[in-house]
Amino acid sequence: METSQLSPQARLWQLGLGFANTSVLHALVKSGVIERLRAGPSGVPELAQAAGLDAGMLLRTLRFAAALGVVAQDGEQYRLTDVGRLLLEGEPGSMYQGLMLIGAEPWRNAWGNFMHSLATGESAFEPVMGANFFDYLGRHPEYGVPFDRWQTTLTTVAARTVSDAYDFTPFASICDVGGGQGILLKSILAANPHLHGILYDQESVTKDHLLVDLAGRVEVRSGDFFERVPGADALLMKNVLHDWSDEKCDVILRRCREAMRPQARLLVVEMVIATPADLMGAFYHLHMQVMLGGKERTEEEFRALLGNAGFTLQRVIATASPLKILEATL
Repeated sequence: METSQLSPQARLWQLGLGFANTSVLHALVKSGVIERLRAGPSGVPELAQAAGLDAGMLLRTLRFAAALGVVAQDGEQYRLTDVGRLLLEGEPGSMYQGLMLIGAEPWRNAWGNFMHSLATGESAFEPVMGANFFDYLGRHPEYGVPFDRWQTTLTTVAARTVSDAYDFTPFASICDVGGGQGILLKSILAANPHLHGILYDQESVTKDHLLVDLAGRVEVRSGDFFERVPGADALLMKNVLHDWSDEKCDVILRRCREAMRPQARLLVVEMVIATPADLMGAFYHLHMQVMLGGKERTEEEFRALLGNAGFTLQRVIATASPLKILEATL
C-alpha cells in the first residue's frame, strides 16, 4: 500500500518501526541470505541450511522483508526485487556497504544515544563508544576498513560529476585539502592535463594514495588542516566541513584563507540542504551531529560560515550528484 493510502496509525507504525527495518536488512546481508538470492529464487529451508540460520525465524524475517519491498514471494520461494538487488555487493548503484555500516554496532549505539545529542548539541558517538568517531575507526579496522571503502565508493561516483561541472582551466595548481586517497583530485587532473595537484591530508590517509600514475603532476603532503594548508590557485575541500562544528570549520577556513593568493578560489564541495530538507538531507543533517558533532548546511548557513572567515560566496554550482560546488573568493 502506498504511504498516502495508509491510515495515520499505520503510517506512525511504519515510521516507528524504522529500527526493525535496519536490523532486518543488515542481518539479511550479513548472514549471506541476500547474496544467496543473487542467482534467483530460493526456498526458506535451502536458504536457512546454507546460511546456518533457524528456518522458522528466517521465514518471519523474509515476510517482513517482503512487506518492505526488498524481496517478493512466489509460492514458497523468495526472490530479490529491484530494490533488494541494491543490497548485492558490486551491483550497479549498490547500497551494500552503506547498509553494512548503518546496521553495525557503533552506528546503532550512537543513534541509541540520540537523546544526548538532542539535549546537549554534542556528538552522541563518543559517550557510548569511548572515543571520537575517527579515532574509534582507526582502532577498530573491522569498522574502519568498510567505512573507508564506502567513502571511496561515494567519492568515485561524485568525482566525475564535480570535474564535469566546474571549469578548472583558469588554474595552474589545485590543492585537495583533506583529500583522502586522492580520488577526486585524480579525476580533476585527468580531465585537466595542464593542472598541477597537491593532495593534503593526514599521513595515515595519504600513505595509501591512488595517484602513483600521475607522478610529476602531483605532490602528496601530510599535515593537519587545523594548523596549516598548502597554497594553490584553487583550494578544494570535499565533505570536510560537514564533519565539524561551526567553530572548528572557522579554524579550517582561516587556515585556507592564510594560504590563498589574492586571485585564488576556494571550492567547497558539499551537500547543500534545501528548506524544507528532503529525507536524505534531513537525515544527514542529524547523522553528522550524532556521529561527529558536525552538520549539513543550507546555502545561507554556508554564506555566513564563509563570511565569518573572510570569504565571499560567489556562486553555488549544481552537479549530477547530490553534491554542489560552492565557489568562494577572498
